[in-house]
Amino acid sequence: MIAETIIVNGRVFDGKTLTSSTAVAVGSGRIVRVGSDAAVRETADASTRVVDARGGLIHPGFVDAHAHAVFAGVERLSIDLTSATTVQETLDLIRQGAQRSDAEWLTGGGWSHELFALPTRQQLDEIVPDRPVALSDAGHHTLWVNSRALELAGVDRTTPQPHNGHIHLDEDGDPSGYLNETAAELVGRVIPPESEDAMYAGLLNAQEHLWTLGITGWHEAILGEYNGKADCTPAFLRAIADGTLKDQTSGALWVAPGLQREDVPALVARFVELRERNAAAGFDTGTAKAMIDGVPHGETAALLQPYSNHSHDGFTGELHFDEDTVRDLVLQLDAAGFALHLHIMGDRGIRVALDAIEAARAVNGARRRHHIAHLSMVQPDDARRFGPLGITANIQGLWAAPDPFVVQLIGEERMLQGYPFRTMADGGADLAMGSDWPVSPADPWLAIHVTVNRWAPLPPGIEAPPLPAGATPPTLDAEHQSLTLTQALSAYTNGSTELVLGRPGRIRVGERADIAVATADPFRLPAEAIVSLQTAVTLVAGEVVFAR
Repeated sequence: MIAETIIVNGRVFDGKTLTSSTAVAVGSGRIVRVGSDAAVRETADASTRVVDARGGLIHPGFVDAHAHAVFAGVERLSIDLTSATTVQETLDLIRQGAQRSDAEWLTGGGWSHELFALPTRQQLDEIVPDRPVALSDAGHHTLWVNSRALELAGVDRTTPQPHNGHIHLDEDGDPSGYLNETAAELVGRVIPPESEDAMYAGLLNAQEHLWTLGITGWHEAILGEYNGKADCTPAFLRAIADGTLKDQTSGALWVAPGLQREDVPALVARFVELRERNAAAGFDTGTAKAMIDGVPHGETAALLQPYSNHSHDGFTGELHFDEDTVRDLVLQLDAAGFALHLHIMGDRGIRVALDAIEAARAVNGARRRHHIAHLSMVQPDDARRFGPLGITANIQGLWAAPDPFVVQLIGEERMLQGYPFRTMADGGADLAMGSDWPVSPADPWLAIHVTVNRWAPLPPGIEAPPLPAGATPPTLDAEHQSLTLTQALSAYTNGSTELVLGRPGRIRVGERADIAVATADPFRLPAEAIVSLQTAVTLVAGEVVFAR
C-alpha cells in the first residue's frame, strides 16, 4: 500500500531495543513498514507526507501510566502557577487570574514549596479580600486558601484537627491558610465542582499539551469525586463519543480514603456496574485506584520506623485504611477482575499492600496485573517481591533524586534507599512510567533523565533550597538503583502501553501508529544531556498531531 506518512533519517527504538532501522511508514493508522530509508521510501508517492527526523530517535509514543490530565488541563485554563520561579511571580499570576475571572471561587494551583515555606491567608487576602481563593500546591496534597474560603468552610481556631491531615495555625492560634492532606478537604468540599463543559475543555487542553511532549496515551489515575473535584468521567465519555479524544486512554475508579471493611462488597458491586457502563461507551475503567497512605512531605506516609523529627514520640504516619480493609479490598477487587493502582509512599504501606496482594494471589490465582505507584520508600526484601507477585512498578522517575526537605523528615539513610528501581527490575518486575501530572511536569525526557542519572536539573530561575546548618548535600548511588536508558525508555513506551492500554507499544508492522520523534538520539548523547531532548513530531494513529 501507499504510505500516507513516512519518517526517515532517524534511528528506530522499537519499544524494547534500539534497532538498525532508520525509517517508518504509516498508513490507515497503522505501521506498514520499518527499515532503511530506501526501503521505506518505496512505499511513498507524490501524496505521501515525508517527515525528516534529522537524526533524532523514532520511538513509540510515550504513554503516561499515572496522570490527572483533566484537572491539569482545567488548571492550565484557570490560575496556573507552575511557571512561577519567585514568590512575587506567583503573587502576580494570582492577581492576573483574579482580574480576568469573575468566578464565585478562584481556584487553580501549581505553587512551589521551594518558594513558599508556609504561605499565608493574609498574602491572598491582600490580592482578593472579597472572594474565596483555594490554590493547590504543585503536589496537590495541600491547599493555600484565603480568609473568605476558611469562613465559608467554617474552619477556625476551634475546628478539630482531622485524621491524616493538619490545619496549620499561626502564632495567634488561628488557621494560617495552609491546609495539608485531609484538612484540605474541609475547604475542598465547599468549592463548587467544575462544570462538565470546564472538564471537557480541560481534557482537550491536556491532550494537546501532552502531544507536545510525545505522549500519545495515558491512564487517568482518579475517576470519581476527590477533594472537592467532580468526577471527570463524563468528560471522557463526551470526548470519546464526539471523536475529539484521539489518544487511547484508560482510567481508575477512585476508592476514597476511610472506606470501612463492611462497605467493601458494595463498593466492588458499584465498580463492576461502572466498569461495564463505561466499557460500553468505549472507555476502559477496569482499574481501581486507592491511596494506601499519604506523602512524606506531609508526614502522612506510613513508615515502619518513626519520622526523624518525631523519634521521641514514635510517630510513624498512618494508613488511609486499616489493614483488614486493605486485605479485603484487594482480595475482592482482584476476584472481580480489577487491576489495582495503589498510591503508596511509605515502606509500611508498601508491605501492607504486598501482603494483601500475596494473599489475593493465593486465593484467586494470577489475574490482572496490579501496579504500585511512587515507590519512594521500599525495603530491599519488599522490592524483590514485585516480580514474583506479578506487580508492575509504576515509576514517577522525576522524583528519584535527592530531596533536602525529605531528609529532615525521614533521614538521609532512608532517603538514599528510596526508589529502588534496579532492585525491582533485577527481581523480575515489569516497569511502567508516568508523571502524576500536574503534581509534577509531564515531560517524559525529564523523568527519564532523572531515572538514568538520579539527579534532577533545577528549573530556570530556581535555586536549590538551603540545607540545615551543618548538613551536607545528600547524594544517591546512581550506579546502584538507576535504570539504563533502554530500560527507562522501554518502561515509558511499551511498558506503560501494555499496563494501561492492554496492547504492545511497539514500532513494528501492523501496530497502531502512535509514534514520536525526538530532537536528537539519546543513545548518541552523554547521559547528562538526556534532559536537553524534546519532542519534534508526534503521530497519533498515523496522524501528525504536533510538529515543533
